Amino acid sequence: MIGLSVLAGLLTLQISASPAPSQSAVLSGEEDARLEDVVVMGRRLSEATSDFVLRVAAPAADRGPARWRDQICVGVGNLERTAAEYLIDRIASTAESLGLRAEPPGCDPRIFVLFADDPDAAARQLVEARGRRFRIGISGSDRGQRALEEFVQSDDVVRWWQSSAPVNSETGRILGRLPGSPPFSGPSEIQRPSDLGPQGMVVSGSRLRGPLDDNLAQVIVIVDSDRVIGIDLARLADYLTMVALAQIDPDVDPGPYDSILGLFAHPETAPAGMTDWDRAFLQGLYQAEQTARNPRARLSAVADSMAQRVRDQQRAQR
Repeated sequence: MIGLSVLAGLLTLQISASPAPSQSAVLSGEEDARLEDVVVMGRRLSEATSDFVLRVAAPAADRGPARWRDQICVGVGNLERTAAEYLIDRIASTAESLGLRAEPPGCDPRIFVLFADDPDAAARQLVEARGRRFRIGISGSDRGQRALEEFVQSDDVVRWWQSSAPVNSETGRILGRLPGSPPFSGPSEIQRPSDLGPQGMVVSGSRLRGPLDDNLAQVIVIVDSDRVIGIDLARLADYLTMVALAQIDPDVDPGPYDSILGLFAHPETAPAGMTDWDRAFLQGLYQAEQTARNPRARLSAVADSMAQRVRDQQRAQR
């Protein structure tokens, strides 16, 4: 077993709040109002979570923020076995805390982390050999050709490419075919949506809400092996966990917020691991209702859900 220190506790949120409410305040419902007044980095909680989400999230063009639906499969390449197992377990345990299921060893990885001595060459070879895995041909499934070129030419310590797909929010069926998937074959007679089984969808007539959700389909991460020497594996694993489970901006800079996503943008002040703020973001993403037609509204839903998770954390600490 390699020498890894187990994180005894996460950094606390950099927040200030009103004193604990009196019993009469609780009975009158004023506690919720006081929790609404939580201040993060000099701004109200709702403003702070909105700012953070806009800073770090990078959905595909004209789509909402995607997330894994039911299960994940993680693979790690070119890393010592014990370290690779630790990284996989770290991603899997966080995923399970969000309600996902981690598939057992031997599954087909949809999250693949490659450590490379020459990350530029590795990126070029992957794109050339498996181009359809990067541009899967479904509208709104990635950030576009220019972003793919930036992925290949990136000078970042860690670079990633994330593919997603719009799906039926009820069934999880992708609206389109992924590369290698068989064509849809329906029943001989179709009289109602239920005849289509999981392919059936009742379209909403609302102009504000729709029947579609966005699910992650694949995440490919390339790590520059030479440039992560000396970085604690626990910190790196938590950074990679965020990238594996959410559509994070390749040029991510969380600014003043207490986030492991600042590991490379602000290495001197980055926390020792995933923070409560980071966990609230992931929980907000996976628990938000993503039915709005407007992509910006979906980001707002994540920010609102994240704010609620922070309030829940505050209640638990009282």
